[in-house]
Amino acid sequence: MDAIGIIRTPYKTKQECPIQPLYTSGSSGRVEVLEQYADGLKDIETFSHIYLLYQFDRADAIRPQPNGERYSDRF
Repeated sequence: MDAIGIIRTPYKTKQECPIQPLYTSGSSGRVEVLEQYADGLKDIETFSHIYLLYQFDRADAIRPQPNGERYSDRF
């Protein structure tokens, strides 16, 4: 997947990042689309929603950890 822009937030560390949007009503952020893709934003103001696919560029490798007994027989 090639990047077409950058999502910017005020958070510098993962500890600062809220886990869910519910906990961050006062936060701000912005999406910067690279100039060569700007034409793709034509009429964006008429959309009710947009979906952003993103990659955490500074994330450490993670291994999902199952929660609860209902998964204990799988691992």
